[in-house]
Amino acid sequence: MNEKERLEQLEEVLAQFLKPVKGIPFNVVVRALCERKVIPVDTSLEADRQLIDALTRCAVQVGKDLRVKPIRRPRPNEVGNDIEGYIMAALPSVGVKCARPLSAGGRGQGVGYPDILLEDATGRPAYLEAKIYSHDTANSSMRSFYLSPSENFKVSKDARHLLLAFEMVRELLPGSQLYSFKAVAFKLVDLFNLEIDVKYEFQSDNRRLYEKGALLAAGKV
Repeated sequence: MNEKERLEQLEEVLAQFLKPVKGIPFNVVVRALCERKVIPVDTSLEADRQLIDALTRCAVQVGKDLRVKPIRRPRPNEVGNDIEGYIMAALPSVGVKCARPLSAGGRGQGVGYPDILLEDATGRPAYLEAKIYSHDTANSSMRSFYLSPSENFKVSKDARHLLLAFEMVRELLPGSQLYSFKAVAFKLVDLFNLEIDVKYEFQSDNRRLYEKGALLAAGKV
């Protein structure tokens, strides 16, 4: 095989490899990434019904807390991180312990799925992802849930995986560029059968991006 044929074969393999894969069940993805089971919520179990009730009461409490102390941000995309603190503050009041999740090796990181590790009244673990949405985006097809492979993947237990999302409304604060954000509704979701799409991407870094062999010009401004 000559160099041209080898290059053509590589291009063909890459073209096949990079075709998007759609509709993979969330539980299958988690099992592949970290060899942990995603346990579906079973409403025939008293403990699961109690967990749903506790998280519902937590959501109501978060709504009350936001009315007293709204989130103040210039952009909605910054509010998602803030809502986690409100949830974690409300969870103990409904009998649910919470902490930041750690990897199987005991390491933690601030970004990436999932946001919160729960321990319910019976001592069972569950993972909780926090999200926000607006009335206009509730049924949008834009990407809003991300799950990336990581050496420190923060799922280290067989557990239920839930998502608690709040519908937010905002009001511009007089004489300011800040908005006041409050919650008006919530959604609690079991992620077990969530369909996930895979979209591959290529990436590089600054060291290679600005290497001398490709640099055409540089200077002070």
